[in-house]
Amino acid sequence: MKRRAFVNSSLAAAVSAAIPGSGLANEHFLQQPGDKFCGNDINCTPQPVGSAVLSDIDVVTLDGSTKVMEKAVLKELQKAIDGNLLLPSTEGYESARKVWNGMIDHHPAVIVQVTNASDMQHAINVARDYRALTSLRGGGHNVAGKGMCEGGIAIDCSRMNKVTCDPLFRRATAEPGVLLGAVDRGTQPYDLATPAGVVSHTGAAGLTLGGGFGKLSRRFGLTCDSVSSIELITPDGEFRRATVNENSDLFWGLRGGGGNFGAVTKFEYQCYEVGTDFLAGSIMYPLESAKEILNAYGEYIQTVPWDLELSCNTIIMPNGKGFINISTFWGADPVEGEKVLAPIRAIGKPVLDDIKVGKYLDIQSRIDRNVPWGHQYYQKAGMLTELDPKLIDLLVDITKNPIPDIQLSINCTQVGGAINQIDPGATAYPNRNAEFQMIVAASWPKRRDEQGDYIAAMRKRWKTLVPFTDGVYINNMFNDDGDARVRKNWSTNYNRLVELKNKYDPMNLLRLNANIKPTVKG
Repeated sequence: MKRRAFVNSSLAAAVSAAIPGSGLANEHFLQQPGDKFCGNDINCTPQPVGSAVLSDIDVVTLDGSTKVMEKAVLKELQKAIDGNLLLPSTEGYESARKVWNGMIDHHPAVIVQVTNASDMQHAINVARDYRALTSLRGGGHNVAGKGMCEGGIAIDCSRMNKVTCDPLFRRATAEPGVLLGAVDRGTQPYDLATPAGVVSHTGAAGLTLGGGFGKLSRRFGLTCDSVSSIELITPDGEFRRATVNENSDLFWGLRGGGGNFGAVTKFEYQCYEVGTDFLAGSIMYPLESAKEILNAYGEYIQTVPWDLELSCNTIIMPNGKGFINISTFWGADPVEGEKVLAPIRAIGKPVLDDIKVGKYLDIQSRIDRNVPWGHQYYQKAGMLTELDPKLIDLLVDITKNPIPDIQLSINCTQVGGAINQIDPGATAYPNRNAEFQMIVAASWPKRRDEQGDYIAAMRKRWKTLVPFTDGVYINNMFNDDGDARVRKNWSTNYNRLVELKNKYDPMNLLRLNANIKPTVKG
């Protein structure tokens, strides 16, 4: 085999190394082993390099069959890469296969922990040659657990975790294993930020490829709208750079089309001078006030400026008690923000109002503790163009009929603003007319015999809500969202995405995602 694959990928790596860089400053912010960002898991430890390969292994292929991957090929792969090769018998395999959602319990035949673009090429080449079921793990935060496959080859990018920032040109770069907290820590020392996420241990790669919402998105657009270039390895093993002028078709598809077209090795983002201090916080009300608050929220946000992002979140605890709160973020002058927020703060009888000026880094990590690593998560999500009064009634009914023994949350997050000013066909991301994202999510700490009942109860409730939705944010799709919903979501962009899939991944090697199925045989 396979010698040719390794040689070719090495040549490609040499070519990529010769391509001029972005000219960004050489200031690096790494996710260091031992801190909460190491390997995307707070419990991780550095893994040994050069793991021993003792035997052949069976690898699940794209058609569901198995194929023997010879020991000699595994040894050659380990020798060719700077990263690690982890087998089920290898120390570190168990921790490496875990992802954020503890419900996901997949066991890849081999985990390739890549550290650079050359490693990525080698891994992609071997996966393609064996037609192996292949997954790409960035931050490991995908709720459906797409970053880990069962029985195939998992390419783990968590060791590619470097961030650089050039404050002069207001640009930042991030490798595919970078977490959002690292992006913020790399840009905030210069009063800069790019709109990206609300949980600091989310992976930047998956977030960006799916579109990417953040607290600054109503002001500056989606995360993918701030991307200026993407470097990646396509399934044919070629290094490519995608910009508005270079591989522009690929650049279009990568901004909202998910992980369908290649394995990203570097993102370059435009940053914005925003400062470090923002007015933010929550107004919390008793659960019994849900209808009053949802109605007031829906009315108030119809005329608010783009600098304001409001979310209305309902939390029901396992004992049936809970609360509803309006989460606020004002992205401009705090004094002006106090005036804008005054009407919403005057509504009802809150039990807590903690809105105050705080540091962006603290605000961005404020809800991390509410979605800890390793808990069991199940959710359904959809985009909304309005908060229909009938939908509000259904949401209130859910608060009165909780699912026993689990934590249930209903989140209505405001989008719109600058996001909606871009034509739906300008990028692959299609939902430019949405004003809200709705997520109904359940969580519980550990596996339980009853979790099938929990999921069935969630599906029953979601069935009444989904008619009010129009599209879905692909990063929040679960494994039971079928092909029909994927296709409907991309609407008029779908056929163009299929053309890209046919061009760059006709064998559908990268299928563990919101999958665009090719129509040609690869």
